[in-house]
Amino acid sequence: MVFIIYTSIIIMKYFFILFLWIPFIGFNQNQYLLFFKDKNIENVDYGFLSGRSINKREKRKIPFDYKDYPVNETYIQKLKSVGKVTGVSRWLNAVAIISDKEEDEILKQFAFVKEIRSVRKENSTTIKKMEEGNNGEKSINYGLAYQQQEMMNLRCLYNKGYTGSGVFLAVIDAGFTGMDTLPVYFDSVYQQGRIVDIYDFVDGDSSVYHSSTHGTLVSSCIFANFQQSTIGQDYVGTGKDVTIALYRTEDVSSETLMEEFYLVQALERCDEKGVDLVNISLGYLNFDDSTENHSYLDRDGNTTIAAIGVNTAVSKGIAVVVAAGNSAPEYISTPCDADSALCVGALDLLGNYAPFSSVGPNSDGQVKPDVAVPGQDVYVVLEDGTISQGSGTSFASPILCGGVACLIEANPNKSVIEIYDAIRQSASQYSSPDSLKGYGIPDFCLANEILNPTTGLNNDESNQNNFIFPNPTSGEFKILNSFVEEVEIVNVYGQKIDFKKQIKGSVIEIDISNSPNGTYFCRTNVGVYKIVKR
Repeated sequence: MVFIIYTSIIIMKYFFILFLWIPFIGFNQNQYLLFFKDKNIENVDYGFLSGRSINKREKRKIPFDYKDYPVNETYIQKLKSVGKVTGVSRWLNAVAIISDKEEDEILKQFAFVKEIRSVRKENSTTIKKMEEGNNGEKSINYGLAYQQQEMMNLRCLYNKGYTGSGVFLAVIDAGFTGMDTLPVYFDSVYQQGRIVDIYDFVDGDSSVYHSSTHGTLVSSCIFANFQQSTIGQDYVGTGKDVTIALYRTEDVSSETLMEEFYLVQALERCDEKGVDLVNISLGYLNFDDSTENHSYLDRDGNTTIAAIGVNTAVSKGIAVVVAAGNSAPEYISTPCDADSALCVGALDLLGNYAPFSSVGPNSDGQVKPDVAVPGQDVYVVLEDGTISQGSGTSFASPILCGGVACLIEANPNKSVIEIYDAIRQSASQYSSPDSLKGYGIPDFCLANEILNPTTGLNNDESNQNNFIFPNPTSGEFKILNSFVEEVEIVNVYGQKIDFKKQIKGSVIEIDISNSPNGTYFCRTNVGVYKIVKR
């Protein structure tokens, strides 16, 4: 399921998609997911992992574990006697298979099979509506696209030169129609050769520029880049210089458990290729076969196939950003419920909760969404090369994801969990999260300061004491600098605090006596300084 909602104009028409592989399946054949009891492997060759992936594991001290072991090839070969194996997942220790055998026959014949889940599609050709949001084709300039970043204070990282360069980001989606032929907006991506891996897990080939424009619109929020328009169509994504992988896992003609299996396969490929960060603007809740639907209890953070895949990916050093869904007041879909997902809700451009954004917590009581960013009436690049406004958590997720790429670039030695924690701690309501915005609106400048206080902060104590004194303070301190024009005080959660200010010549007197003791950050136009109140 993709997460874009209707507004005033439907960008995408109905899709009439024939299942070209159905003639092979036949009328009496079944599609299953088979989970094995064990792997029963003694010697493991990790040659399937790229050098980048191995280097990342060594750098971050990520150990190899049982999930890294491949699926037992003997099991796979034996299953070929009863059908066609169409997919393999080492993390799930499972395969997808098409067979004319019934479930009980397979279980009886193969003792190594622990569990079978049937994957059922509608028998007739499916007509599926892709819902895209649009408030009219309003042209924009760079400033309006920048507003989506400004709410997250991403300019701070951009000004330091962090734009996602060197960060390997995968977009897992429903298709990328038009991206390879769009004028201008993705030119730099192809000219610089930054799309380094593509794969279609639905069709099993290396062609992803078809089936849906959803992935194209989502990707534009991250790495579309055009800044020299003469007709007011400038646009810059939040992580414009990332290195990219494009993976198609969503079959827009149906909604089945196979799509979750494809998602896990894509995440495994991310691990193999050394991907740092993933955007998933997809979610799963209700299926063609209602018996497969995920109850709220299923969405406990570690039960669904998709959630297991996301949690495993994070354990391998991959940050995963996921859209919450557009089903409010329904709870978030999976894999946004995953323990290790950075789940993103949607806001309007004024920072208000977008009423369609799915709510938390997950059924285990974890705060979800984790944070919320613009996703209503935001600007995206359409498949025809124009820019318009759309709404959906499908857009909130990549807008945040590009910012995460910049933060990873600025802090390459930090773990995924450290990156997540800094983003949460920087958010506007960290001390009082709710079910709509989670911890609130993240502040990437503050997140960067939390991760690495020497970046953007003046930590030379002798110099700082000549500039801000006394520090520590009991509540009143002075700023001695004739170039200071702007002053803002925030706590460690990124929340602005009230203070009194008096200007006396080249000295600015600040009073934070009404705030509790603790650590604060004094932001000025010439630097950011840490203040301790005792």
